[in-house]
Amino acid sequence: MKVLLVDDEEHVREGITLAVDWRKFGVTEVLEAEDGRQALALAREHKPAVMFCDMNMPGMDGVALLRSLRRESLKTQVIVVSGYDHFAYTHAALMAKGVDYLLKPFRKKDLEQALTRAVTAWREQESSEEEEIHSGYRIRQAEDLLDEHKLAGYLKGEFAFHEGIRHIFARRGLPAGSVTAAMLLPSNRSDIQYRRFQGDVELFAFALHNIAHEVLEPYNPYYLCRLDDEQWVLLTFWGSSGMMPSKQKFYIEKLAQCWLDTLGLKMLIGIHEGEAGAETLPQAIAGARAALLMCDVISGVSQHKDDATKLPSLAERRIFLETALQRKDKAYVAEIVRSFAQELKDRGTLRLKDLQGYTYEANLLLEKAYRDRPSDNNAAVSFMPLWIADIDEWQRLFAEAWCSLIDRSGGGFPIRSIEAIHEYITLHFQEDISLAMLSRKFNFNPWYIARKFKETYGTTIITYLTELRVERAKSLLVGTNISVSEMAGLLGYTDENYFGKVFKKQTGQSPLQFRKENRHV
Repeated sequence: MKVLLVDDEEHVREGITLAVDWRKFGVTEVLEAEDGRQALALAREHKPAVMFCDMNMPGMDGVALLRSLRRESLKTQVIVVSGYDHFAYTHAALMAKGVDYLLKPFRKKDLEQALTRAVTAWREQESSEEEEIHSGYRIRQAEDLLDEHKLAGYLKGEFAFHEGIRHIFARRGLPAGSVTAAMLLPSNRSDIQYRRFQGDVELFAFALHNIAHEVLEPYNPYYLCRLDDEQWVLLTFWGSSGMMPSKQKFYIEKLAQCWLDTLGLKMLIGIHEGEAGAETLPQAIAGARAALLMCDVISGVSQHKDDATKLPSLAERRIFLETALQRKDKAYVAEIVRSFAQELKDRGTLRLKDLQGYTYEANLLLEKAYRDRPSDNNAAVSFMPLWIADIDEWQRLFAEAWCSLIDRSGGGFPIRSIEAIHEYITLHFQEDISLAMLSRKFNFNPWYIARKFKETYGTTIITYLTELRVERAKSLLVGTNISVSEMAGLLGYTDENYFGKVFKKQTGQSPLQFRKENRHV
């Protein structure tokens, strides 16, 4: 916090400087000016919390200075210090929201009382404005999320077109009658989400939106909307109809390259050729999805012709999988699925629609194996999600689904193991904990641990770990004076900025703001 002393007499400025214990009031710097023009320049540059101001000065006097402060809406609290008890000066101070009017010579006690009132008023104003900013941010976040849910529901056919959809277009600056549409599908989403964002879905989405903003916002209106965990929709407007296809393709490919360079995220892209309006958008999305299904999940390039090469048969592996299930042999399951996935990779090309065909077939095999074991019908079968765009991800999920059937027949993950993992996290949450580390320590597949933890405790490992760390951070912020940087290290975060984002996401406040509002001195 800074204070500005404005007086043409040096001994007056020196007297105020020596009379006040500035540290007691939280003042870090005391600035000085000899006249109004110099003071106004310093006020604009440093935004002082409090200004002690003489009225009778050469050049720009105190009255003109205070009028300028009010005109420019500077938040500085003013204490008028003058040897002239004149209504015009008092009125000028009040017009500039002055806190006090002190007559020279003044007593130290009066000076400190005036400073106390000024600092209090400044802090209350700062706190109020910060709360307005945070409140506005939370409201915008809620509105954005509601818009995304509305548009996703409309595009998935959950309800018909209504005027609310047109309003979403208007809020994004998109014309309701002519936009281009593309479907985006992250192919290695799970890997990036856990490796780069510790499993935090919202931080992952936040990163995607930030990069899209940097790439697309300078050019034309756009809207990046998440349909579900896997599928995203990108709507863009490029002005002249003749320029739309080339611009759309260029900037979408540029965006995909930025996601790859920054996050390591690979993206499959399906583009609808032509324009669409708000009312015809579902048809455009269907066209974009059809183009997406033709993408090669190995190279990422769209295939315009059907591949005549014979596809490997998953049905031929059924007898081997059922044998592994009877033996309760997870290693055999893993090998069967791995060899099939390798056969797919060895082809060199595989369209997304063909991988989806294997997913349908895999789920049918799982359903049949589940029905053939009536004693295990106390829990639902773990089906694979349809929109998988990576062969390694497909391999992992298919093997896990079969291992889950082994678990239900008494050959899998003991409940005491997941309890031990839960207890370990509770006791060691300050340490560097990851799925890979837990996998090494407890000898289970990391994705398997993640799923069993969620099934048992109704929350993810990262969410539970974050809640423990944030609660500990709250205690440290209120009960100690350690810095945020040191606190982040104590809680297992190597990046202070990341810790700050996580804390704010959980509490709605930054660590320093939480300390300020909850600390009882």
